Amino acid sequence: MKQWIAAALVAFASAANAGVAFIDGVLQGSNGSAANAYDFGTLDTSPTTLAVTTFGRPGASFEEYANFSIAQDSTLSGVANTYELSFFGINVLDIDNLLVEVWNNSHPGGSSLLGSFAGNNVSTGLGSLTAGNYHLDISGIFGSHAFGGQYSVSLAAVPAVPEPSTYALMLAGLGAVAFVARRRRNQA
Repeated sequence: MKQWIAAALVAFASAANAGVAFIDGVLQGSNGSAANAYDFGTLDTSPTTLAVTTFGRPGASFEEYANFSIAQDSTLSGVANTYELSFFGINVLDIDNLLVEVWNNSHPGGSSLLGSFAGNNVSTGLGSLTAGNYHLDISGIFGSHAFGGQYSVSLAAVPAVPEPSTYALMLAGLGAVAFVARRRRNQA
């Protein structure tokens, strides 16, 4: 039985970086390769999550790509995590050193590294980005006994331009300051 399972895993893993990906629960037709990158679409304040199960040889490195865009100048934040799957005490799905890099432009046109974060489940602020297209390079190493791995990457973009309600609150505050100043002037 163990030999059959091992043979099935080896056969499944022979297709390097073949896998299954979901963005916010929707199955993706792309495979994360340079020619067929995952697509987050246009980001907004709600986090968008890419969840991937990818396969390869134990100890091998992998690199996958994802594109996204931002409709207006925004502050970008991201978080990534890896997940393990053990079978008979062996981690058959395991990724070490997961790294997510944010580049300008859609893949493969990016030439400027804008920031990076590790797959350690810690949210990272990546600074302000202008409206436009960007991409991620997602890389890692399969565990020493792993035939693949699972990871997730979540991104959110908070617009740098204040909401209309913020302008209304600022105007109300200025009105209150003007009212108090006028009242003091009339009392003097």
